[in-house]
Amino acid sequence: MKRELFTKKLIELRKKNHYTQQEVADKLNISNKTISRWETGESYADIETLLDLASLYHVTTDYLLNDHENFIDLQKTDITGFVPWIIGILAVLIYYLCEIISIPCVLSFLFFYFIIKFSYNFFYKYTNNKNHLYFVYMNTLTSFFVFHSFIRQILLFFATAMMANSMMVATITMTDLDFSSIVACSFLGYCSAFVYAYFHYKNHIKKKEGS
Repeated sequence: MKRELFTKKLIELRKKNHYTQQEVADKLNISNKTISRWETGESYADIETLLDLASLYHVTTDYLLNDHENFIDLQKTDITGFVPWIIGILAVLIYYLCEIISIPCVLSFLFFYFIIKFSYNFFYKYTNNKNHLYFVYMNTLTSFFVFHSFIRQILLFFATAMMANSMMVATITMTDLDFSSIVACSFLGYCSAFVYAYFHYKNHIKKKEGS
């Protein structure tokens, strides 16, 4: 095994996975000086650590040890890395589908909430946490619009109930509300959604920093 090629592969794999030397050291429970010595060719990793490196970078040990620079990259197609994103998108689609088929908004939002929670659990447990910030951005944005829709429907429901009570009629529909009431409900919905999205973002950024 050529020392220069081995070090080149380690550096390229680390950068490809967006890790610092310290992050790799923390994940392997070794010092960052050891990582530095590997990448400068001063020393080699032992067999056990090579297995950990291969697992961390999602490659085979053959790839790490092969002497040919043009050796085909056997990096595993990290399909699992896309799963949380797909789950997050499905959560939004399911929420609006529930709206279309007139499922109560509380149930629709609960479906969305638990599916998003599952997407985060899957992300942290089964992926290498790559692009974490962008994943949080996506879920924060979708949470903003879904929560706005949810709160707006709740407010409109209470507004129609109050209007029906004041008019002493059994029921009225949301289309009977005046324009100012609809605008007020929408505005309060956006304000609530902004607060919800802010805490959603801060919670998951803090969780990542603490991990």
